Amino acid sequence: MAFRAVIIAAAIAMWAAPAHAMVCFDPIDGRANFYAQYGETEVGGGDLGNDKQNEMLLLANPKTRTWTIMIVRKVDGFLCPMASGENFKLKLPKVKGQKI
Repeated sequence: MAFRAVIIAAAIAMWAAPAHAMVCFDPIDGRANFYAQYGETEVGGGDLGNDKQNEMLLLANPKTRTWTIMIVRKVDGFLCPMASGENFKLKLPKVKGQKI
């Protein structure tokens, strides 16, 4: 739940910032660039909030364990990096029958 709150807060902060403060990438070139530069591919994502106008995209490289969280603007498909880091670990639900 805390992770979701962080993502939503990041999305709100992104839209509150002046347009010139955001760095966003073309949807095709952006994905290709992150794969070419970091070897990161899509490992997860989902809609943000109730309006479903934006989507969170999680990219990761299982070998180097780098990761990037991007916001996808559904209106134009542009990718806006929000956070990145190292030591990515995929954790599965601990409760039997719990769905992600």
